[in-house]
Amino acid sequence: MRRFNVIFFDKIKQKHFFFLFVFILHVSILFAPGTSIPVIGMKKTIQSIFTIEFIVGIIVFFLFFFKEELISIEKIKAASVALFILLLIQFAYYSLGTHNAGLMTITKNNISTILMLVLVAPFYEEVFYRGCLLDFLKPLTSGLIFPIMATSVTFSLIHTQYSSLTDHFVLFFISVILCAVRIMTKSLLLPYVLHMLMNLFVFSISVQGFY
Repeated sequence: MRRFNVIFFDKIKQKHFFFLFVFILHVSILFAPGTSIPVIGMKKTIQSIFTIEFIVGIIVFFLFFFKEELISIEKIKAASVALFILLLIQFAYYSLGTHNAGLMTITKNNISTILMLVLVAPFYEEVFYRGCLLDFLKPLTSGLIFPIMATSVTFSLIHTQYSSLTDHFVLFFISVILCAVRIMTKSLLLPYVLHMLMNLFVFSISVQGFY
């Protein structure tokens, strides 16, 4: 047992435990609305969560991941293929009818929330899931299947606003693709851009009008 502990702690460096701590912090912040909504209201609670998560994500990104960001034509090509697959998944999901296409109206009251969902949330989700969680799990096994699967299952289940199995399966598969891009390109910015463009596509087919 002692030998196992030594081997385990040799493989998991100090920064990986910090990644786990950051991810737990992210989940704690994410589920904070239950206590803050009665005090400051829904809108301010959501804006506060987005802001805090984004600030933490920015700090973690520049401390641990920014130095890995070396973008090349080959990486962009790989990301482009992944983007095509992601948009194809969303279009297929749209075709099944399990969507809100044409039911959303953009107003001055919800434009800030939409921008946060398109620009801000994808960034900190990539840092926390494809960055911290995935990098914490990778040293635990010799292969990549377990880290990718575990990260993707967690990413899917944490989106509690979705209820159907189809929703969670789509989220899982999306995460698998984003994990693959992260591992292949050693970049978090490319998965972020893909995530952002995918969210933008989803919102673009959901818009009924502007008021």
